[in-house]
Amino acid sequence: MSTYNRRSLLAALGAALPLGLGVRGEASTSPREPAPTLRLRPFEQAVREAFADHRRVPRTAGAGVGETPPCLRVEVGDCDLIRGGVQGCHNDRPFAGFPAGHLRIIRTGSEPGPLHQGIRLFVSTVDVAMTGGLSPDVPSRPLDFASLPPAPSFS
Repeated sequence: MSTYNRRSLLAALGAALPLGLGVRGEASTSPREPAPTLRLRPFEQAVREAFADHRRVPRTAGAGVGETPPCLRVEVGDCDLIRGGVQGCHNDRPFAGFPAGHLRIIRTGSEPGPLHQGIRLFVSTVDVAMTGGLSPDVPSRPLDFASLPPAPSFS
């Protein structure tokens, strides 16, 4: 059999039998899990849930010797404000049940977020510390925490 005939035969088989018919047909007709739904989780809700256990502990304006205020990582939506730098900012008005000046952003970052059915989201994060209020020893800038966008998540 010549090379031309073999190629023609293979081309005819390829046209007659789509590649991966069994795998694709099965996956598309009977999904094992429902398709993921992308939701947006408000920043205020994320902060409220993150600090739910820490709210019961009374705080003073400054941490004691050897004591550090609770600092928790919270996911937030990506925006120019976060990329521009919000480290050292405090809440300028009551937010998530905390009085003004009682939450402070320590650092920002980006990391892999939730994984669902092989799809991974990358999220922006802020490390938020709970303080007892503004301290003259610690420089801080006011920020409207409500202006931070919600974080994407799967449900």
